[in-house]
This record gives sequence, structure tokens and C-alpha cells, in this order.
Amino acid sequence: MAADKARFYMEQSLPELQELKKKKIFTEKEISDVVKKRNQFELRVNASGCNAQDYIRYLEFEINLNQLRKKRIKRLGVKLNRDASSGQRRIFFIMDRATQKFYGDQVLWMQYIEYARKEKAGKILNKALMSVLRLHPTEPQFWIFAASCAIEDNMDITEGRSYLQRGLRFNKASRVLWVEYAKLEMVFVAKVLARRALLGIGAPAVDEYEVGEGDGEGNIKLPQISAEDIDPSLKKDHSLDTAALEDVDANPALNGAIAIAIFDSAIREIPDDIEFAEDFFNVFAQFGHLHCTTKILEHVITYSQEVAPTAPQTLSMCVKLPLIGADPTEPVFPNRLRTAISRMAEAVKTASAKAPLYASFIKSMVGLAILQEVDSGICKVATSMVLKYFRQAEEQGEIMPEIYLDFAKLCRKSNIGGVDIKGTLERGASKYPNHDKLQALASRARSLKGAI
Repeated sequence: MAADKARFYMEQSLPELQELKKKKIFTEKEISDVVKKRNQFELRVNASGCNAQDYIRYLEFEINLNQLRKKRIKRLGVKLNRDASSGQRRIFFIMDRATQKFYGDQVLWMQYIEYARKEKAGKILNKALMSVLRLHPTEPQFWIFAASCAIEDNMDITEGRSYLQRGLRFNKASRVLWVEYAKLEMVFVAKVLARRALLGIGAPAVDEYEVGEGDGEGNIKLPQISAEDIDPSLKKDHSLDTAALEDVDANPALNGAIAIAIFDSAIREIPDDIEFAEDFFNVFAQFGHLHCTTKILEHVITYSQEVAPTAPQTLSMCVKLPLIGADPTEPVFPNRLRTAISRMAEAVKTASAKAPLYASFIKSMVGLAILQEVDSGICKVATSMVLKYFRQAEEQGEIMPEIYLDFAKLCRKSNIGGVDIKGTLERGASKYPNHDKLQALASRARSLKGAI
């Protein structure tokens, strides 16, 4: 039975191989090797004891063969008939057979849809997505992938939103789906506001009939006459709420209301989880340039203070808030930095666990200190804060591997006097012998005579 199936599939590939041989894309020996290899794979995948790995190895062979075929066709400049250009169709056919046989294997499905997306095979991708979502509705990764395809490839944010909403119906307790849904809505707000700015919506109004002023070249500006002035019947219906379109503050969707509603729904499904709230905070913080972000972040902090007021995650959010969306080159930045430093000093006194708080603050200060466009005074302040809280963390035993790594990063980028970085890394390596990255950095520091 397996041999009959293998022979049947091999016979289907004969026209392709004959054409490749005729056009001298492959030599006779190479064609023979391809036939032999394909026959081995077909016998293996059609046998009763085959597994998903057999199909994966078969697909790797066919994908590599198809890439080689494309390169040789391009180099030789030949044109092939439909049979000889069916390499991609063969790959999709094998993927379809694999997913039908091992429909529960998520790795196979992910390889299938990723390859279809890479090759821009839209119809095949849509068909595969419908199948995998029907078979694995409780796997958030597939809903997120489908939403990503809709938004990034098809530029259809409505379809992407629909995928995530459907995914949440099946996976109400999925942290990653809730966070991705919130991120999608923030991306939507950012795109709408960017388009408004590009089109000049919300710009200061100009009097349409400001006649008599020149344009700088002695020409008089004429009044702007619209179709409504000629035909009054074309006037807009003033019963419509156009203020929401013109005024950002009057539009809840552009003012953060949707993101806040998603967060509130998420914490109802997953209550009293401060790490979950921090995930939302980190996503919202990526959109610090939006006018509504501060309000959203304050909403998250308010909830976190109610759930866990002394948790390091809550205190870290409070400390980072003044710096989110702030440009280090602006004149107001020093005041924001001063507020963050003051909040850190208060947070250390009340934190239930100081190590995560130290790690978060040191990381943000290191990122600020190594920026090239930042004023030297701000760099000095940020560096002094890193030194202060690093030493404090070591003295109190509230240290983490990430703190050592960030401290080493600062020492590599900046010249800090009086710091024994090699000795510091040795202490970190001895405290965390199983941390590979820290061990590698300490080993490198031992082998170098100068700075690491």
C-alpha cells in the first residue's frame, strides 16, 4: 500500500523532472539523485509508522531543492513550462498532506502558515488559517498570527481585531491575547493620529474669505468658494456629530477609552495579577508619544496600587511614568528626571522586594546614560544613579543577574573611574553560576587585559 502511494506521487513529478533535464537546469545524475531521495521520503511518509518529523525532513529537502532550481533558472535565463515550475505547488501539496495526517501537530501547522505567508500565497494561507483555527481554537498563537497577517499584509485592522476578539471568546484567560488586543488598539490610534497630522486635520482654522492679504509676491488671495456656496442644497447635515471627527478630545476611541476598556475586561477575567498589569503597562508605554498614553498608564497604576501597593512592579511603574514619552533633549526633561529619582527614593523604602525595583530603575538609567544625543549633565546624573543603586543592591543582597549585565553595559559604553568591573563580574558569576550570559561575560573579562 505504501509503495503504491509512493509510486503514484513519484509518477506525478515525472513531467517536472523531464523538463528540468531538457532545459539543463539539472544534470542527469542530479535528476537521478532527486528521484532516489524523493522515493525514500515518499516510502517513509506513506508507511504506517511515520511521524511528523518525517514530513518536516521531506519539506526541508523540497524547499532547498526549489531554492536551488530558482537560482539556476535565474542564472541561465531560461523559461519553463507549467509542469517544471511547480516546485512551490509540490511543497504546499506535501504540507497539506502532512497537516491532514498530523492535524494535532502545532509545529507542522505553524511551518505551513509561515511558509505560505513568506511566499505570499494568499489563497493557500487563508485556507490554512481557517483550518488551523477550526482545529486549534484554544491556541492563542494561531489567533495572533492570523491577526498579524490581516493587519500587516492586508492592511485590514478590522479583520485583525475580529480575529483577536474571536480568539478571546475561546481563550478568556490568555494573557498574551489580551495584551496583543490592547496593542492592536494602540496601533490603530497611532495610525489614525498620524494620518490626521498628515492631512492637516485639527490644524488652526483659516478664514476662507480673508481677502486683501498678499502671498508675498504681490498677488492678492482670492476667496475659496465651495460647491455649497453655489448650491445651498449641498450643505452638510448638521445633525451628525462631526466634532468627534475634528476634535481628538471629543472622540473616545482616539482618547484611550478602548484601551482602558480592554484593560478593565482583562483584569476581570484575570484578577489580582500584578505581573499581568505590568505587561499592559509595558505595551502602553511603547506609545508614549500619543497624547492619551499618560491617562491610560495612570489608570493601570491606579489598579496596581489597589491590588498590590508595595509590589516592586507597582512601584516601578510609578517611577518610570514621568520618563515615558519624554524627549531627553527637551528643556522639561531634567524636571521629569528629578521626579523619577525622587519617586525611586521613596519606592525603595516601601518595596516588599527591592531586587526587581533596582533592576528596572538601573536598566532605565543605563539606557539614558549611554544615549549620545543626551546632555552631559543628564548622563552624569543617570550614571551616578546607577552607581548608587547598584552598590546599594549589592550591600543589601537585593541583586539579580540582569543588574550585573546592565552595569557591565554601562561600563563598556562609558568611562567610569574607580570601578573594578572585572571584580564586579567575578562576584556576579560566583553568585549565579548557572547564568550563561553572566558567566560568558566574566570569562571574557578574565581573558582581556583592558576594558571589556
